[in-house]
Amino acid sequence: MRGRPGLYTNYSKESAIFANNTQKFWFIIVVFFAVSLCFLASEYWVLLLTTSFLISVACWGLNIVSGLAGQINLAHGFFVGIGTYTSAIIGGIATTNVIGYELDMIIWLPLAGIVSAIVGLIIAPITVRLKGLNLALVTLALVFIGSHVFSNFKSITGGAGIGRKVAKLKLFGIDLESGISLGAYFIDKNEIIYLISLTLCIFTGLGVKNLVRSRSGRAFAAIRDGDIAAEAIGINLFKYKSAAFALSSFFAGVSGSMFFTVSGGVEPGTFSLIYSIIFVAIVVIGGAGTVLGPLFGSFFYTLFPAFILLALKTFEIAEQSLPLNMGQLERILFGLFIILFLIFEPRGLWGIWFRLRNYFKAWPFSY
Repeated sequence: MRGRPGLYTNYSKESAIFANNTQKFWFIIVVFFAVSLCFLASEYWVLLLTTSFLISVACWGLNIVSGLAGQINLAHGFFVGIGTYTSAIIGGIATTNVIGYELDMIIWLPLAGIVSAIVGLIIAPITVRLKGLNLALVTLALVFIGSHVFSNFKSITGGAGIGRKVAKLKLFGIDLESGISLGAYFIDKNEIIYLISLTLCIFTGLGVKNLVRSRSGRAFAAIRDGDIAAEAIGINLFKYKSAAFALSSFFAGVSGSMFFTVSGGVEPGTFSLIYSIIFVAIVVIGGAGTVLGPLFGSFFYTLFPAFILLALKTFEIAEQSLPLNMGQLERILFGLFIILFLIFEPRGLWGIWFRLRNYFKAWPFSY
């Protein structure tokens, strides 16, 4: 409403993805800039940004069940693994050791999410009856079960320490592995994966934003704030908790189906407890329960090592002179940031961005 942007006169306007034309404008600018980076940035930064987009998709899934619905899930990496191996079976190449059907991406990409969602629904009846520490322990058990299954089903995963190749990039019968030519311009494999990942990230982000403002999103928030009170006002706890787990698993599966196409292979040991904890940490650092938080957290986690290297080069500090190697330094600093955010900014990076945005919106009358 003119002069009163925070006032909505009907539900459809209040639940719209973009509240005004200004938001639409900045969204278009950001998307245009992201697409431009694919062709302007170096291969190193293209791979980092691709990783950020795909981690964002997985973290949005975790944010639905843990941030919005308030259900602790320590098995998110397990569902990412299900999506990875589903796509590897359907779209991968068969060898003497592993099975694969080399089907099109238009088939294995959605099926990876659907299979993960089905597994989430199968597990949901157990998890919806629990909460707090008990729920955390059940999802923790899933990680160990998943690790055992992934390591021993060698015809699917290739076996521990060996692994297998993931799904081939083939869309509508066109092989994208060696790149494609569009007129005078050639788009290589990494750029194709970047654009696909960016598309998934955009649609997932818009979908989650729409979900938050919907009837289901409000039901999730009510369950998170008090499940007994939510049930008392008529919210079906079983239905919405199951839906939260299914949606979370779906996005994890979709992310997993694309995540390892960059490296071309995956090993069962990847989907360990630490792998799942990283997703939880990213959501916490970004801002649990917010729409942009998982995106901020994913970029922070992925670009953090690059900024450490940049700082070392700026101050002319040799890596060999450090008492710790880069991997150890990254883990220590990342853990330190988790502690600092939990103590000083529980809303994460989203909380910092929210305050800065409000400060400049009210400037020069900010206090």
